[in-house]
Amino acid sequence: MFTFFDTYDLNGKTIYPFTTNEGSGLGNCVSDLRKAYPNADVKKGFSIYGHEVRTNKAKVENWIKGLGL
Repeated sequence: MFTFFDTYDLNGKTIYPFTTNEGSGLGNCVSDLRKAYPNADVKKGFSIYGHEVRTNKAKVENWIKGLGL
């Protein structure tokens, strides 16, 4: 993630953070994004357990639909 931050400037953009995890949730993802891109609009993030990714596509789809984009 930090290599990406060093390479790309997302200031002025809207960011929808999402991660997979096995218990840490979003961890520091949102705060790290806000620190790296202080002029970006960082929205509420989404996290899903890695083991759910293959079997719980609906959870991801519901999050995307709930964004109202």
